Amino acid sequence: MQRRRFIQICSTAAAGCAALDLSTLTLPAWAADVPDVPQPPVLLTDAQGAPLKASQLGTREAYVFSYPYASTPAFLIRLQGAAAPAQLSAEGQSYDWPGGVGPDKTLVAYTAICAHQLSYPEKDSSVISYDPKATQVSGKPGMIVCCAHQSVYDPSEGAKVMSGPAPHPLAAIILQHDPQADTLTATGVIGHPMFEHFFKLYRLQLIHTYGAAHFQATAPTKAAAVPLSQYSAYVAHC
Repeated sequence: MQRRRFIQICSTAAAGCAALDLSTLTLPAWAADVPDVPQPPVLLTDAQGAPLKASQLGTREAYVFSYPYASTPAFLIRLQGAAAPAQLSAEGQSYDWPGGVGPDKTLVAYTAICAHQLSYPEKDSSVISYDPKATQVSGKPGMIVCCAHQSVYDPSEGAKVMSGPAPHPLAAIILQHDPQADTLTATGVIGHPMFEHFFKLYRLQLIHTYGAAHFQATAPTKAAAVPLSQYSAYVAHC
């Protein structure tokens, strides 16, 4: 079965997992092709549920929203410059990233699950974040950095890996911008999201947070996008 454009929306039930030593975990390769499944559009809102206005987004940090599942966090970022389309590859498959959206082409979104060992923003803390300024690890401004093992991604180039052990780019969230309403809608995932592995690795945590019947539920038709500093009590920078 073809993975055209590598769009993957996985709904496989996750098996139970024992406590894992993440420092020695080696993730398996994507085991099998999955069918392309149309993803219902999800309108991004503010914390109060009102449609998010793209022009009001700041550039100091990423915003976090749930997509394409209720338990899978994604980053919404307003870059300081336009992002041109790029061709990327993951797991030996190439795909075309469409670039930034909005009137200035600076709005991008990616899954906030690190491609190395699946670190992600949690309510108490986040080791992965976007920083508009250069850090000791990133060496340049405007990078997404995972402090767990120092993987660095460039969101202006499809979140390709700039340094560190991550094996491929962060999966990209396809955004549509309505110029009349100035709203943003998430419409799909492109790249290698590894949701199946995420559900297996964090099954117990996700069940505790979302419930056994809902941790693999698709995101609702609306998703609040809030600053990472409000989503996580502590945000690591390195």
